[in-house]
Amino acid sequence: MDDKRTRYAVSITVFGTEIDLDALRYFIPLTIPAEDLSVTGDGSHAVISCITPEPWRVMEYCATVGEMDDIRVGRQK
Repeated sequence: MDDKRTRYAVSITVFGTEIDLDALRYFIPLTIPAEDLSVTGDGSHAVISCITPEPWRVMEYCATVGEMDDIRVGRQK
């Protein structure tokens, strides 16, 4: 990831049915610049946390997976 860009800590809880945690772990770093990705949960919810310069892209993807709740975005120093 380019250290010259502003980076954000993102944490999102997604609720849905049949959430595939492995697909989240694979897709997010494949298409979105993300570091320190953590995906936990089960088939009914997932908690996604990462560091990224593009938090809106993480939120866009999560919106396609299920209903987002407890969205936190903070600037990394």
